[in-house]
Amino acid sequence: IRKERGASYIAGVSRNCSRLLEAPLAYDKAVDYTKEDPWSIPEWTENPFDVIIDLAGGGWLRILQGVKEKKKSIVKPASAGGRFLTITPDDPIFELHTVWGALKLFVFPPLWRYMYSRTWSRSNLPAYSFAMSLPGERQVMTRTLKFASEGKMKACIDPAGPFPFTTDGVRAAFRLQESRHPQGKVVVHVADK
Repeated sequence: IRKERGASYIAGVSRNCSRLLEAPLAYDKAVDYTKEDPWSIPEWTENPFDVIIDLAGGGWLRILQGVKEKKKSIVKPASAGGRFLTITPDDPIFELHTVWGALKLFVFPPLWRYMYSRTWSRSNLPAYSFAMSLPGERQVMTRTLKFASEGKMKACIDPAGPFPFTTDGVRAAFRLQESRHPQGKVVVHVADK
C-alpha cells in the first residue's frame, strides 16, 4: 500500500527487525530499538522523513526533547511538509473514570499540539495529528477491501496465535497484548463457522 500511496522509502522500528524486512511488510530498513536509538540515526537526521507514524506512543515527546536540545530531527518540520501521526497518547497505558479524564487525555493535548505545530512552531516541529479512527467514508473501506482482494494488503497475525477460545487461551492472548510486543494482531479462534 505504501508504494500505491507514493512512499519511496519506508523504515520501521521493532525488537524483531527481520519480520519488518520480510513480506508482507517488506520495509526498506528496520532498526532494533533495543540496540540503536532511532531518533539519532545519522542517515535519518541528515535525510529526515516526510512522515512518522507512531504506533507505540512517546514519539512526540522525543521530538520536543530534540527541538529543545537543538538536535537534528528525523522528521521534517511542518514548514517543509513534515507530518507526525500517532494513534495513542504519550503513555499507552491509562485509566479513565470520567468524561473529563477522557477529554484531558484524548482531546485537549492533541488539539493543542495540532494548533501549536501548525502555527507558532511550524518551522521546528512536524504537523501533529492524532488519529482515533479511520474516516467514516465508504470510499476508505472500499479501497481497503480492494487492496486485500488484489493481494496488496495482508493481515499480520502474531505467530503465537490464533489462541483457543478457552480461559487459558484468552488469558494468554491478553497477556501477549498487554506486553505491547505482539508481532501482529492477537487473534482468538472462536469457531470454525
